[in-house]
Amino acid sequence: MATVIDWHAHHTAPEIADKIKELTGKKPHIDNYDSPDLGKRVKDMDAVGLDIQLICQGAGIYADQLPAEHALEIVRQSNDILAQRIAPHRDRLMGITALSLKNIDASVKEIERTAVQGFRAVLMYPHVDGAMVVDLPVMDPIFAKIAELNLPIFLHGAGTAQDPTLSRLEDGGAGVAYAVLSDGEVAECCLRMIASGVFDRYPNLKIVIRSSGGGLPLLLHRFFWKHKGPQGEQRYSDIFLEHFLIDSASSDARTLSFLIDTMGEERMVFGSDYCGGLGPLNKCFNAISAQPDPEHIKSFTGKNSRKLLNL
Repeated sequence: MATVIDWHAHHTAPEIADKIKELTGKKPHIDNYDSPDLGKRVKDMDAVGLDIQLICQGAGIYADQLPAEHALEIVRQSNDILAQRIAPHRDRLMGITALSLKNIDASVKEIERTAVQGFRAVLMYPHVDGAMVVDLPVMDPIFAKIAELNLPIFLHGAGTAQDPTLSRLEDGGAGVAYAVLSDGEVAECCLRMIASGVFDRYPNLKIVIRSSGGGLPLLLHRFFWKHKGPQGEQRYSDIFLEHFLIDSASSDARTLSFLIDTMGEERMVFGSDYCGGLGPLNKCFNAISAQPDPEHIKSFTGKNSRKLLNL
C-alpha cells in the first residue's frame, strides 16, 4: 500500500490572523475547514486514506507585506504555534517553516531552530514589497542553510500584487491577482533562480511548486534558452526538470494526466491545498480517482515525497 503524503496544506492560526488585523486593519480569511485542533484534521485524513500532511501557514499570513520587525515577529509566532499544534501528531503532521526575506540572518536561524523541532521543508514566496529577491546575492545564506540541512523548498505565490492600477478593477483586482499574477511571480521566480546560477552554487536544492505548477508545465517547451554555468551550457528546461517538482493540487482529471505526461512521474507529488479554499479534503482525490490506475499515482507520488523528505 502506497504512503500518501500531502505537500500542500495550510493552517491559518486565529492568533496570527488577529495580529495581522492589528497591524494592517485587514484580517486574513480563515478557511471553513480549518481548526486550531489539528486532531480534527487527522480524523479527516483517516477518512480519506491520507497518511502524512505537511502544513504551512495560510496564504493570508504573508509576513513580508509588513515592516521588517513585524514580519519577523509574525513568522516566529506562526512557526511556534504550528510546532505546538502538530506536536501531538508528529507521526502524521509535519511543519513547513515560514521565513521573512526582509530578515535574512534571522531567517537562517529560524530554519535551524524549526529543523530541530522536526519541520521538514521551507516555505518561500518570490517577492518582497513587489520586488523579486531570489536571484540576489543576499539570498545565498538562506539557500546555503537549506542545502546544508538537505531540506526541500515549497514555493508558493503570495497573491499580493503591488500594481496600483489594480485598484480600478472590481474587488481591487483581487480576481486578477489570485488567478494569474500569483502564478506569474512563481514562474518568474523559477526562471530567475536558473538564470542567476542558484543551482550552480547549490546543486542539491529541490523545490516543489504549489498548485500543479501554475502555468509552468504549459510553458516548459519555451525554456529553450541555455544557462552558461561551470559545467557548460544547459537548457533552462533541463535545469528546471532536474530541480523542480509540482504538486497535484487544483488539478482536474485531464490536467493531472497532462502534468504526469509533461513533467514525468518522478517530478510529481500529491497536494490537496486543504484549508486553502478548495473545500473538503476528499475533493483532492477526485482527479486521481478518475485516472486508469489511481494506486500507481499514489505509489510514485509517495515515493517522490519520501525521497524529498528523507523518510
